[in-house]
Amino acid sequence: MTPPSSDVVDAFFLPQLDPAELAALEWTTRQVGTVPLRFPVVTPPLVEQLCDRLLQAQAEELAERPVMEVLEVLGRAVARWFDPRCPQRVLAEELLPQITGYAPEMVRRGLKEHLRTFRRDRLLRFLAQDFDNPLVLDGFHPNRAGGRSRAYGPRLTTQFFAGNVPGLPAWNLVCALLVKSATLGKSAGAEPLFPVLFAGTIAEEDPGLARCLAVLHWPGGQEDVEETAFTRSDAVMATAGLRATESLARRVPVGMPFVPYGHKVSFAVVGHEALALNRYADTARRVARDVSQYDQQGCLSPHAVFVERGGGVDPRAFAAALAAEMERYERSRPRAAIGLEESAAIAGVRARYEFRSYDADSGVQVLTSPHGNAWTVLFEERPERFEPSVLNRLVRVHPVDGIEDVVAQLQPLRRYLQTAGIACAPERLDAWASLLGRCGADRICAVGQMPQPAAGWHHDGLGSLASLVRWTDVEGAAEAAVERYDPEWTQPASRPDRSRR
Repeated sequence: MTPPSSDVVDAFFLPQLDPAELAALEWTTRQVGTVPLRFPVVTPPLVEQLCDRLLQAQAEELAERPVMEVLEVLGRAVARWFDPRCPQRVLAEELLPQITGYAPEMVRRGLKEHLRTFRRDRLLRFLAQDFDNPLVLDGFHPNRAGGRSRAYGPRLTTQFFAGNVPGLPAWNLVCALLVKSATLGKSAGAEPLFPVLFAGTIAEEDPGLARCLAVLHWPGGQEDVEETAFTRSDAVMATAGLRATESLARRVPVGMPFVPYGHKVSFAVVGHEALALNRYADTARRVARDVSQYDQQGCLSPHAVFVERGGGVDPRAFAAALAAEMERYERSRPRAAIGLEESAAIAGVRARYEFRSYDADSGVQVLTSPHGNAWTVLFEERPERFEPSVLNRLVRVHPVDGIEDVVAQLQPLRRYLQTAGIACAPERLDAWASLLGRCGADRICAVGQMPQPAAGWHHDGLGSLASLVRWTDVEGAAEAAVERYDPEWTQPASRPDRSRR
């Protein structure tokens, strides 16, 4: 169907449908940010048709394709994004800032850093992280029990993409294809364009493989559409908020694998070694970047910073240095515009802490951006509990005497913890990591690197690929037993019967 105007951008990827079938669909146009986007109206019959064709494409194009061949195609598709002339990259860098409100430089750098995770060499790490021998995705191979095993991915996975951070759906699409699963992807209402662009680069490299991908958008909670998708899928994966994942969990059929990546909370811990006079400014700069990248909308951004006493500068001075770096970051990559509800949330937290700061013994200090609510640093000497941020570059700084104080603050939120960014001496790393891991953190990284996880990391403590596969084992005893049916097998000579002698 011809777009209503040359300015409208198609926000769907449906290579399963021919032009006549596309023209027969009902269409809607919606402005996201400042960009008008065109979507097909999603109905249960459309989803049923797409699922049937995705299953057919998976059988023809993916099920028996060697995993290393799939990896090579994905590596080449990702490499296209590092060419400044790549049409999909040009569109993403032009339109995603208009759709999301994020600064253009933040989007440009963020996409580059995120997609670096999916280069060919990093994809090999993805496979090696979850499989001792990745070729188990192609056939049966020896296992430790004396038999052989093979891993099978879902034929079709229904995926719910996140839209809070541009580029995240690449992870979902790559994981599914590496385990030879087709994807029916629901794009996020807040940012529905990137997965369409990313799928387009795969199509340019391998149209057959791209037939295994469909990306479109429907309103959240459209249960008739989702029930149709679930009925024809082998698995469901969702990167969404807590309420959305809980709703999906109730509706996914019993026995079907459901892999939810819900809302998580991250934090940073700064040891006294990182507060030396020649180091604290750099530490503050790194923490400011972690807080400010994508305005804390991702689960990897810190909500609080625990600062150890005994360094070259005290925790209060570090909070001031962090505030200065937050302002510097705001000047180069300003925060996206926010709505009245989000502004009210920031104003409410600021007012509460400012009231407490009037008491000289409260140990509270409020540091804010000079104009508006672009960023907020709240210094709190004696917090009653770990309090999640209201986001949009609002972070708390808490002094501690050691890592044990941090663990005590984290315990109530252990189910929701994700990344811990740390800055400490090398000899303390293992002890800190052990304690934080026991407390619930599933990723330990250096401050300044919190928004960029390493290739193959255990997202929410799960194997990115292993969580999608099922295993079939051929037991060693079975292999020995079937040898007797080999035409060239000879019956062992029977022993003489001496019982009658």
